[in-house]
Amino acid sequence: MGLLRGPDFFYALRFLRLLTTPWGKTTAFKLGLVDKNGKILKKPNTSEEKDAYNVFHKLVYNIKRLINKIPLGKSTLASYAAALFLIKEHTGISDKKLLKVLKEATGCDFSDYTPELNEWYLTGDGEIEKGKYALTRDVALPRTGELLAKKNSKVDIVETISCGSVLGHKVFKAQHIKTQQLIFITQEDIIK
Repeated sequence: MGLLRGPDFFYALRFLRLLTTPWGKTTAFKLGLVDKNGKILKKPNTSEEKDAYNVFHKLVYNIKRLINKIPLGKSTLASYAAALFLIKEHTGISDKKLLKVLKEATGCDFSDYTPELNEWYLTGDGEIEKGKYALTRDVALPRTGELLAKKNSKVDIVETISCGSVLGHKVFKAQHIKTQQLIFITQEDIIK
């Protein structure tokens, strides 16, 4: 991905600022739209409320809730690699900057993180094997960040070649069979 320009750069900065702002300091919290954990309490009605909680905020808050679920330990960071890939894709930030955001959001320093990768479903060429798999955890939809692809639901591999990586984990496209939505997974997210 090239350098961010104009509005893309503005939205990337806005995304990161909102992602690292404590829930209690957000305008949505102050207006009573979300609670201290970011859970939606009511739909916005006034223009002030709609400015404080719109589609952009919903996306960031859904990703923020995913990050906040990361137990403060490096061993579970792999569980959230696909969600972190979404952040990387939406903002264009590097792995190094992503680690800095994680530190600000969770208080945990992941700077010396080294992934323990499994290669259960990878071919010798590093491609993922075609087929249907079950999810080992809830996975967020790329456009909204909503958790509609639930644990144990079925996915079909869309492309066998990795579409990118995050923190040393290869990320692949899959189609969630129930919703027919495109999702991103790592080999840690699936089981036959």
